Amino acid sequence: MEIFDLREAIIPFSLLQITNYFHRMLPGETIQIVGHDASITEDLKRILPAATYEMKPCADRPQSGPDFHILIKKTFPMIKGANT
Repeated sequence: MEIFDLREAIIPFSLLQITNYFHRMLPGETIQIVGHDASITEDLKRILPAATYEMKPCADRPQSGPDFHILIKKTFPMIKGANT
């Protein structure tokens, strides 16, 4: 599983990296995202095609404190030419 730690990152660049990595993922693969600003999840929901992933909190990480941990699992392949 790939982990993207956004706590000390430049967010627009990191979102581009996550999106590019997601496009190369196979269905069933998962990435973990760690950060300070949970609003990044809303950005990801706008960027990633809704029917192709599941997003949930990381069960083995506490959601208390300043950090958040989420998992994004690719469920279906991307359709070429589709923008959402």
